[in-house]
Amino acid sequence: MQTNWEKFRDAVTVLAGSGPMKQRLVEAFQRHLRDLDAEDLPRELRGPYGVLVAAMQSGPRVGALDAVAASVRKMSEADAARYAQSIVHMFADLHEPSAANRPAVLRAVPDAGDEIPAFLNRA
Repeated sequence: MQTNWEKFRDAVTVLAGSGPMKQRLVEAFQRHLRDLDAEDLPRELRGPYGVLVAAMQSGPRVGALDAVAASVRKMSEADAARYAQSIVHMFADLHEPSAANRPAVLRAVPDAGDEIPAFLNRA
């Protein structure tokens, strides 16, 4: 089960990908944020998330398009970009749950007597 941080991270990754902005916004929301429970978010993110959900589901289903795709299709490019930015801002306001508890990664330090590989010794 993914954490909310991971869901937002994955949504932001989709938003940073290639393709039309509206298509990326629909995919990010449908695949990663649609089923998120607002009560599981920090209090300060519940309002912005509620605004996002309302905007993403404001339109009725049209033909083969579900409510999210139809809603985004009706948005201006500026509105779509603004909602994509709101997802990025919410992600930035979340904290990776395990980052503080993760041990530092220790790297091996070569012994002074070790020979330096030739490709590293070309200065």
